[in-house]
Amino acid sequence: MSNVSERFGKPGMILTLLGVLLGVIFLGGFILSGLIVVDNRKIAVLIRKTGDDLKGNAVMATADQKGIQADLLSEGWHWRNPYTWDYVTVDTIQIPQGKVGVQVRTFGDPLPDDAVIAGPTQRGIIPGVLGPGGYVINPFAYRVILADAVTIPPGYVGVVNRVSGKDPKNPNDFLVEEGERGIQKVVRGPGTEYVNPYEVRITPIDLRSHRFDMTAEKIIRFPSLDGFDITMEGTIEWFIDSTRAAEVFVKYVDTREVITCVTEDIILPNARAYSRIEGSKHLARDFIGGITREKFQEQFLAGLKRSCQMQGIIIQSALIRQISPPDAIAKPIKEREIAIRMRDMYEQQKERERQQKLLSMEEKMKDRKTQTTLADADASVAITKATQEKEVAVIQAEREFEVAKLQLQAAQNLAEAVVAGGKAKADVIVFKNAAEAQGLKNAAAAFGDGHTYVRYLMNQKMAPSITYVLSNTDGPFADLIRRVMESSKGGKK
Repeated sequence: MSNVSERFGKPGMILTLLGVLLGVIFLGGFILSGLIVVDNRKIAVLIRKTGDDLKGNAVMATADQKGIQADLLSEGWHWRNPYTWDYVTVDTIQIPQGKVGVQVRTFGDPLPDDAVIAGPTQRGIIPGVLGPGGYVINPFAYRVILADAVTIPPGYVGVVNRVSGKDPKNPNDFLVEEGERGIQKVVRGPGTEYVNPYEVRITPIDLRSHRFDMTAEKIIRFPSLDGFDITMEGTIEWFIDSTRAAEVFVKYVDTREVITCVTEDIILPNARAYSRIEGSKHLARDFIGGITREKFQEQFLAGLKRSCQMQGIIIQSALIRQISPPDAIAKPIKEREIAIRMRDMYEQQKERERQQKLLSMEEKMKDRKTQTTLADADASVAITKATQEKEVAVIQAEREFEVAKLQLQAAQNLAEAVVAGGKAKADVIVFKNAAEAQGLKNAAAAFGDGHTYVRYLMNQKMAPSITYVLSNTDGPFADLIRRVMESSKGGKK
């Protein structure tokens, strides 16, 4: 710096500093102008500003050509020479749920006249699809078309129509082989199919049961054998044969709904044809009722099943609700039929009453038999019970008799023992009395006679009492003696 200031002076130093600053600013601006910031869910498409010009009708440039490049810059920070490169920021491709993305290449060789799908180097629709999600795709090179995914509900199958592919080997066949253009033999099951509609088209076909009413403008009309116009109303239940769904689709389905095509092109024509062929074999009066009408309904169902099954339609039922001949013959026939039915009804009522009467008699006989059986059973039970009670009573009586015999024997033994004991006691008393009498006799003899012995005994018994009385100082005897003694002392004075 000192050399610069010495050589150029102060103004030169300032100019040098300004030059350096301008260089730094230019370099910083150059660097910033080449900075590319790509936000979330964005991409940057590079555009080359230098190089060779594009040739012909080309859209995409090669690496050494001016124009839109195939390479992309993803999310983040990038740097390119701003002199050579420019860029455009675009959104990423988002495929929502239930949709598919079909890519269309905007560059390449042109397609042949009969081609639908582009080859690897051709412009046009690319085979395959983009499923739901986000994709980094150059919008200048590829255009993305959204299409609906095909949902095949439960109870349906998907008939596959390949709109691009090789020509079928047998162009007169309704169904083609795998990979050939046309309706495929194999159908798809329930689920969601993500297919390219420019390659394959899938049409859901309902295999569930359906109901077709032959009324209003679809009513059946046919002539009877005797030339009367007969009208017939009914209901047919049907469904498509699952193994022949593709065949039914290719043969009978057009721009209308599948159900409409089947009912109007298969079921209704067969119903009309069969009713006219078979109905013209009977008189008008035969359709009022009775066996002919029932037989006609059975034949109509069998014939309709047979003819529709040949065309891939399964008939479950065919109910004829009403067959109406002209009123001119219908009224008297109906009245006659009503009278016959009333007569049959009365006959049936009489038969029911007779059967009811027989049934009532049978029930009464059955009740009587049941009661007799119950009475016999009760009598048998009573006899058995009485016999058992008699046997028990006899056994009890015999047991009690034995016990009584034992008790009698014991009583006799006890009586004999009591008599023997009483006799022994009596003998003891007799012997004791005899001994005492003998003693008294001997004692009386000792005193000379009995009176003297008796006075002895009395004195012997009374002596202790007199001694007690005389020795006791208290009592009435002592008082009596005391008074006698005192009175004796008073007389002496």
